[in-house]
Amino acid sequence: MKYEFTKHSDNKSLIMFFTGWGMDATLFRNIDIHCNLVVIWDYEDFNIDVSLFNGYQSIYLFAWSFGVFAASQFINEHPSLPITFKMAINGTQFPIDDNRGIPQAMFSATLKNLSERSLMKFYRRICRDGNQFGKFTAHLPNRTIKSLHDELVYINASTASSKCAPIVWNKVIASKCDLIFPFENQLNGWTELCETLEIEETGSHLPDDFETLISRNIINKHLIRQKFSDSFNGNYDNNAIIQRKIASSLYDKWKVTVGIRQDANILEIGCGTGFLTRLYAQNAFPSRLVLNDLCNIPTITLNLNVTDYEFIENDAELLSFPDNSFDYIVSSSAIQWFENLPKFFHKAHKWLKPQGALVLSTFGIYNMKEINDYIKISLNYKDSNWYNNEIKRNFDIVLLSEEYETMLFDTPLQVLRHIQSTGVNSVSSKNVPGSVLRHLLSSYKSVDGKFQLTYNPIYIIAINNK
Repeated sequence: MKYEFTKHSDNKSLIMFFTGWGMDATLFRNIDIHCNLVVIWDYEDFNIDVSLFNGYQSIYLFAWSFGVFAASQFINEHPSLPITFKMAINGTQFPIDDNRGIPQAMFSATLKNLSERSLMKFYRRICRDGNQFGKFTAHLPNRTIKSLHDELVYINASTASSKCAPIVWNKVIASKCDLIFPFENQLNGWTELCETLEIEETGSHLPDDFETLISRNIINKHLIRQKFSDSFNGNYDNNAIIQRKIASSLYDKWKVTVGIRQDANILEIGCGTGFLTRLYAQNAFPSRLVLNDLCNIPTITLNLNVTDYEFIENDAELLSFPDNSFDYIVSSSAIQWFENLPKFFHKAHKWLKPQGALVLSTFGIYNMKEINDYIKISLNYKDSNWYNNEIKRNFDIVLLSEEYETMLFDTPLQVLRHIQSTGVNSVSSKNVPGSVLRHLLSSYKSVDGKFQLTYNPIYIIAINNK
């Protein structure tokens, strides 16, 4: 395999993109993204210096076309890498397969007839129309026919000999108009092997815009800080009705299940303007209270009667504390923004004292489903089963519940304004195209004359079992 870092700095997050057959890094060199980006191509072998990826806190892995198969082999061979998100685009883990990949006859014909002329025909077939083809040919990959031939030969041999078990991917995009990987074959190939399947009704094999595709599926902490800071300085408390309700519900569940000890040591992650903080701090009187948020939260905003607390403005995933520091680690409506939740749960296990409690709320896969159906800019939410499997590694789960809260609005525009005023539109810096917004506003379905927005809170209370 060959690789190129099209962006390389001291950033602790990495985007790893396994591109398709016939490609190189050309299409990715102008991508403006906040993370480091390494493009991988040329599957004449599956060897790469894995030390290149040491030191990253989180890795977002994207794979397109034959790159899906190559990435699956890579993931199986390097399970210790901090890959926190895996997304496949118009490809499967069964690259040459009559039912789950490219049909054998089509693959064999491509290999047998490979030439400069047939390569250009292939490039034309991956595009939706002449306009997309024109944009693509302006950035043609620099590949030789021999290297492309050798790549196909190796992929064919590797497909037949691979002993790696298929893995579950977080998100898959399958295009109905794909002329390379037949749409039905893609559906067959991802049965029970992906958490979320997104169908592109008119998309071709080649995505329209790699930069937008990537940016809408990664977490940009700088953008989150910016948008929540704007919200906190605006009218957040008046609009964050559900967030306040969830904090209150979490507090009640905490009291009922494990109780809140007086004079405890408490760490709160993502305290925001203090919805949860005010509920427990002025009743439990913690002996040590450490509050954290990505944004600067002034004392006047928190409005606490408790004066003895420490505030840490930082990314919670970068925090460090001695082992056995806290009796409780709590967080309401914040950890869905984390890049590496398993790593956070591992650190929380060490930071908590024996029998200390993890008290959390977050959001599930149906959160704001009405909007996501249109805009497709969403956090990669996890379901209750995922949290159960991760947390029970180091904790005894006392409560794990999933609920639904519905807000009603008079117009779809009010829905969008609500989302903007609460900062929960902080996924992408890319503006949603006007055509998409117009379609949303005109197609948003009402129920009894009202427009719904669904929140899907998940509540977690678990005891440290060390």
